[in-house]
Amino acid sequence: MRDSEWLDKDDAALEQLLVERWLYRGGMLAVILLSAVLTTYLGIRGVSTLADTLTIGALLSLALAAAVVAFVMRLVDLRIHRELRRRGREPRRPGRGSG
Repeated sequence: MRDSEWLDKDDAALEQLLVERWLYRGGMLAVILLSAVLTTYLGIRGVSTLADTLTIGALLSLALAAAVVAFVMRLVDLRIHRELRRRGREPRRPGRGSG
């Protein structure tokens, strides 16, 4: 995401964007965990055919791609947090009272 896509948004829209991106990163984590579970299952069962090897390779590639996407998303999120702090407003944290 380019800075120009979110810099002109107001504080509330930026906070909503952060929550949305947090949910996407949760989905990426689920993909990583599912890939790990399936790879472990296939490894325990034994890798004996070319299809098993290709499946494990595809699962590990998928997990790596999801990790890279989640990492890059987090870097953008940190820039959004910095922008909110620069504007003089801390992002609201779930579960905290107002006073």
